[in-house]
Amino acid sequence: MSEQDKGYFARRAAEEAEQALSATNPKARESHLRLQRVYTERASIGDRSPEQLEGQD
Repeated sequence: MSEQDKGYFARRAAEEAEQALSATNPKARESHLRLQRVYTERASIGDRSPEQLEGQD
């Protein structure tokens, strides 16, 4: 994954976190937080595939 892609996912995670903070609807807040976690994970995994991550716990 390119640095540009990682930056995109990190930026999207930050946007979702902001939207979660300003959401007045609990279900919307939960959805934004879920998306924030997904984007954060994508930004942090980078080039590693899920198979490479197995067994690293």
